Amino acid sequence: MSEINSQERTKSYIPNLYSELDKKFDWDRVNRFYKFLFKENERGGFFSKNDSSQIFERHIIDCMVFVWKLSELGYVSRETKIADIGTGPGLPGFLFACLKDVPKITLIDSQRRKLALLEEEVRNGNLSEVSDRISFDYMRAEEEKRNFDLVTSRAVVPYPFLVEVASQLVKKFGLLCPYLGQRNFDSKQEAKVLQYSGFKIKKEIELTELDFVGKRHIKILLKDSEPKPGYPRAWKEIVKETKEGNG
Repeated sequence: MSEINSQERTKSYIPNLYSELDKKFDWDRVNRFYKFLFKENERGGFFSKNDSSQIFERHIIDCMVFVWKLSELGYVSRETKIADIGTGPGLPGFLFACLKDVPKITLIDSQRRKLALLEEEVRNGNLSEVSDRISFDYMRAEEEKRNFDLVTSRAVVPYPFLVEVASQLVKKFGLLCPYLGQRNFDSKQEAKVLQYSGFKIKKEIELTELDFVGKRHIKILLKDSEPKPGYPRAWKEIVKETKEGNG
């Protein structure tokens, strides 16, 4: 691979945000994470053929801006317990580990192929300096027994059904922050899922700085009550409803 300077590359794509990102991130760690994704892409099957040539633009910068925004809003500190579900090779979850002040991070994915490669890099490779701040759980989100201050996810389960899947992971008055693309969900369905899962919308943030990779927005969802009895439902029931919603 050709060498990449993460600072210069970021500055070229989002010059207006560069100084803000510079305050928050360890650029050397960002660069090493990019090199890991590039090196292990074929073995891990991280990205599609079209995305493989744009890993930095479409995945690193994309996730850095998401993490920066949550940190800038005051939702992330060194003591924040964060879970990223369906994280794959650590997107966006590992970008929290690229902050100068690294929070407590749990990366969750039921498929070992991608995440196990990142765990090896963190435990024994070039990202080992953050090994004491990250745990790796190989399970479905609804099987996780712990709960967290902040839960994130990027394109793993269609929204708003993601809210139900993650509802037990978020502690009372904690936050669920899905990282979303275009607004292609039904608002009535969203209201229903939020109600039964115990969440309300606290804030919605458009990330217009990332228009060069596509539409991006963040939902900031506050868990203000416990899910209704019977929620979250079995995974097969949720999957059935997502397919009906997309049909």
